[in-house]
Amino acid sequence: MGESPKKRTGLARYWPVLAVVAVVAAALGIGAVVGGGGGGDDDAAGSAGTSGEPPALAAFKGEDPMSAPDCDRSTGRLMIPTLLAPNCVPLWPKDRDNGGTTSPGVTEDEIVVAVYVPQLDPTVDALANQILGPDRPTPAENTELRKEIVQAYNALYEMYGRKIKLVEVNASGSASDDAAARADAIKIADDIHAFAAIDGPAQTNAYAEELAARKVICICVTGQPGDMYERLAPYAWGLTMSSSEAYVHRADYIVHRLAGKKAEFAGDPSFQTQDRKFALVYYETADNSRKAGVDAFVERLKDNGVTLADRIPYILDLSKATEDAGTIVARLKAKGVTSVVFSGDGFFPIYLTGAATQQDYNPEWVMTGSLGTDITALARRYDQKQWAHAFGISQLVARVDPDQLEKEANPVSWYLGKTLKAYPQIFQLGLVSSGIQLAGPDLTPDTFRGGLYALKPTRGYTTVTGSSFGTGDVWPDADYTGVDDVTEVWWDAKATGKDETSAEGTGMYRYMDNGKRYLPGEVGKSSSVPFDPADTITILPKTPAKDLPKQYPHRTSRTG
Repeated sequence: MGESPKKRTGLARYWPVLAVVAVVAAALGIGAVVGGGGGGDDDAAGSAGTSGEPPALAAFKGEDPMSAPDCDRSTGRLMIPTLLAPNCVPLWPKDRDNGGTTSPGVTEDEIVVAVYVPQLDPTVDALANQILGPDRPTPAENTELRKEIVQAYNALYEMYGRKIKLVEVNASGSASDDAAARADAIKIADDIHAFAAIDGPAQTNAYAEELAARKVICICVTGQPGDMYERLAPYAWGLTMSSSEAYVHRADYIVHRLAGKKAEFAGDPSFQTQDRKFALVYYETADNSRKAGVDAFVERLKDNGVTLADRIPYILDLSKATEDAGTIVARLKAKGVTSVVFSGDGFFPIYLTGAATQQDYNPEWVMTGSLGTDITALARRYDQKQWAHAFGISQLVARVDPDQLEKEANPVSWYLGKTLKAYPQIFQLGLVSSGIQLAGPDLTPDTFRGGLYALKPTRGYTTVTGSSFGTGDVWPDADYTGVDDVTEVWWDAKATGKDETSAEGTGMYRYMDNGKRYLPGEVGKSSSVPFDPADTITILPKTPAKDLPKQYPHRTSRTG
């Protein structure tokens, strides 16, 4: 399980530590998935906002969108210290009619947003304590922290006379309980009357589908095939790539960087002289919601002359993870797989790599950017004999010293004038706030979509992901998910340094080509070599100057 950390500090590390928290949260049941089936309405996926103009500007006819005092004319974004700041819009007069009830969950004064609070699994909770430390926020602390985050967004973003009102919904069942998930969604829609919901049960599609059927936006859809987001449009959104997008990167990497070559990075010397033989091990749900994405991946590989020796799904159940891992390893070993392509959660490799060592199976471990496996705090708990042969692609960004990051302002701490212990759901709440600002006073699910489609993209950084929504910019189809790019990494089992929680230890990811990031179709052109430390980063002492957001005089509202 790796060595114990020598140091634990608070989780006031903002973006990088939020990645760690997100992975743990997903295993606890946060982050609903979407499977097959309908839902949503019949609006065309590219209706409002695809031209690049936010629907909000329709309410300001003739006004310069950059006329507000909190607009940075050089960037066209709000003057707040984040590269993810939304586009500028004019100030909304306090006495102007905003349309009142423009959509369920929206009134003249407020916008109701539900936050799903999962039931805790004792096994996962114990593992989370090992990774994040016992000082991670309690549920009660998270409630108060979210209030402070919303306070900042309500003040800094244009809400058109309204304020976001958070309502917590305690899960009535486990992360895989379809009936409970559906009941919770019905409660959110019919009893709480929410406009949007954040997070949800991780191992059932019922929650997101029920919300979409009842016309509630769900910022809760994680790593599903692209057509699922379109099928539930405009209600289903995600922060990370759809599986369709992620598998484009994965196929490109395998086809152009690995296929037809020797498995030179395997732990077994006999594998090193063999042509690579690939098998995919991937996370699945009880209703096979990930199958469509995997099918597309397999076909993309075949179209490029690569055939998998096997594809093996697993359902995350830590109570039987040791047994499942042993069965999977035996199957891989029997088929002579030299290169295991892993597309799963961040916990299962603890068991999978342990089983591989027990069975004297030493392949290459090809990382695919499935979130969690590329986090140092988790990877230190994998069997190091195995993970010393891990390399591939990651959606995460090159890391900065977390102690240095604590000194850098972010929009919430900048507004509050203090650093918080943690920032629960800050990404999701920021996305909701940006969508509201760019949707305008006539707030509906469709204008919300138009707002996010018009949100200025980010790209070209080392420590910030490239991110966009909409159509025709990066992806050919409608894009309801954020991250667009990847970087290359390999695991240095001997390197020392801090993990994402500032724990000193051994084992660090190395980001190749100094953390360069690749949009679709680009990673196959890289010439970087895994396990060559030249031009790699383990951890940057400070954020590169080009990645730092502009700093502005402190503001307590849009007008100052």
